[in-house]
Amino acid sequence: MAEPIPSLHLFRLRALLGAFLVLMLSLTLSVPCAGARQSKQNVYAGYRTLSSSLPAQRLMIHMGVWYPTRRKAGNVKVGDWTFRAARNAPIMQGPWPVIILSHDVTGSAWTHHDIAAALAARGFIVAAPTHDHDNGEDMALLFSDRELPVRALQLRAALDLVLEHAQIGKEADRSRIGFLGFGMPASAGLLLAGGELTPDAWASFCKGREETPPTEALPEPPAPAEEESLPEAVERDVRPDGSVPPISLPQAVPPRPVAEVPAAPHAPSGTFLQNFLVTSAYADEELSPEVRALLRPTDSPWCSPYLSTKMDDLVESMRHRTLEREEKTAMMHTAVEARRQLFRRLSDSVSRSHHRQLRIARSDALPTPPVALPLLPPLSHNSPVADARFKAMVFISPGFSMLFSKESLAAVHTPSLFIGAEKDTWNRPSEQAARFVDMMDHRPEYMLLNHADAPSLQAPCPSSDPAGPLASLCASVDPETREAIHARLVSVLQEFFNRVLGRENTQ
Repeated sequence: MAEPIPSLHLFRLRALLGAFLVLMLSLTLSVPCAGARQSKQNVYAGYRTLSSSLPAQRLMIHMGVWYPTRRKAGNVKVGDWTFRAARNAPIMQGPWPVIILSHDVTGSAWTHHDIAAALAARGFIVAAPTHDHDNGEDMALLFSDRELPVRALQLRAALDLVLEHAQIGKEADRSRIGFLGFGMPASAGLLLAGGELTPDAWASFCKGREETPPTEALPEPPAPAEEESLPEAVERDVRPDGSVPPISLPQAVPPRPVAEVPAAPHAPSGTFLQNFLVTSAYADEELSPEVRALLRPTDSPWCSPYLSTKMDDLVESMRHRTLEREEKTAMMHTAVEARRQLFRRLSDSVSRSHHRQLRIARSDALPTPPVALPLLPPLSHNSPVADARFKAMVFISPGFSMLFSKESLAAVHTPSLFIGAEKDTWNRPSEQAARFVDMMDHRPEYMLLNHADAPSLQAPCPSSDPAGPLASLCASVDPETREAIHARLVSVLQEFFNRVLGRENTQ
C-alpha cells in the first residue's frame, strides 16, 4: 500500500500547477496582441488608374493613384512600366492625407511610382496625373505661356477626381492635402497657392552674367569628402537656420563614374527639342555650337542664345495675353453696366405693367396677377486658378523662377519646402530653388539634395525602353546612388508632410 503524499508536497504541486496555468494563459493572450501589432505594420501600397477630362480646355486626365492597403503587393504592368503594388486592392480605413504629384516635363504618371508607393505604404493617398500635352511623349505646351496655368488646372481636376471617387474619396482627409512637384514645371504649384506669373522678371535674370565669370556668378557647392560622417552630410543638406530638422536618413552614396551610353541616332527635326531635353548622348559633330553649349553649359543654360530666345517669345506672349485679358475685362465691365441698365428698364416696365394689371383686377374683382421678372443668363467669367484646399507644398528642383517676382508671390503663404538638386544643370539650385525661397516673404524651408540631378529623381527606366531618347534618364547615376537619393527623399517628404499637415510621424 502506497504511502500518502505529505500535505506540504501536495501544496507545492498545486502551486506549480497554478503557476503553469497562469503562464500558459498569459502566453495565449499575448499571441493575438503580438499578431495585432505585426498586422498593424503590414501596410502595402495599393494602386489603381483613374481617368477624366476637362472639356472646356480639351484636356484628358489619366492618372495613377497609390494608397494604403492590407493586401500584399504584386507586379503591376502599365504600358512599358512594371512596378510593385496591389492593383485595385481595397483601401484601408482612413482618413488619409492626400498628395497630388506632378511629374517633370519628361515624365508621366508612373515616372515616380517608387516614391508614390513608398509614401502610400506610410499612410498617404498619392495621385499622379499625366499632364496632357506636357509629358515625355507630347511636349506641345513646353515654353508656352499656357504651360503652368494648364498644369495647375489639371492638378485641381486631379484632386477633384480623387475626392469624388466612391472608395478612395471616402477615406481621404479633405483637410490635409499637399502638393508634390518635380522638375522645371513644378512651379505650377505656386499658382495653386495664390502666386501669379509675371513677364517683367525675365529681363533682369541674365543681366550682368556676360561680364562675370561663370565660376563667380554661379558657385557650385563643394563635393562632400568620402570620409564625411552622416551628421555632417545631413548638416550640409539643411539651411543654417535649421528650418528642416535633422531626421534619420540613409548614408549618401558617393557618385560613381557613369557608364558610357551609346550615341543615339540623329533625331527627326520635329522631335529634336524633345530629344535634346532628355538625351545627352548626341555626338558633338551632330550639334550646332548653340545646342552644344546648351547641353554642356558653363553658365546658366537659360541665358544661352537658344533658350533666351524661347524665353523672349514666351514673355512676349504673356504680355500679349495680359493685354487681351485687360481688354476683355474692360469689355466685361461695360457689358455688366449695360446689363444692369437693361435689367433696370425691364424691371420698371414690368412694374408699370403689373400695377396697371393690378388696378384692372381690383376694378373687375379679378385675382391678383403674379409678378413676372425677366430671366437673364449670367455672364461667363474665368475661374481663378488658386486652390485653398492645398495646405502644404513641396517643390523638387523647380524651374521658371524667372517668371515670378517678389510681388507676384506676395500672396503665397502656404507652408512650402523647396529642394534643390545639387547636380541639376538645368534648374541650378542657386538660381531656381534658392531664388524662389529668397523671393517669398514667409521664408519657406529649403534643402539641398546631394548627388542628385533631375533624371536621378525619377524611377529607373523600364527595361523595354530603347536606349536612345531616355538614355540620360536611365544612366545619369548608378542604381545604388539613385536608391539612396530616393530613400533620403522619401524620408524628408514623410517628415515634412506629417509635420505640416498635423500628423504623427509614423512608418
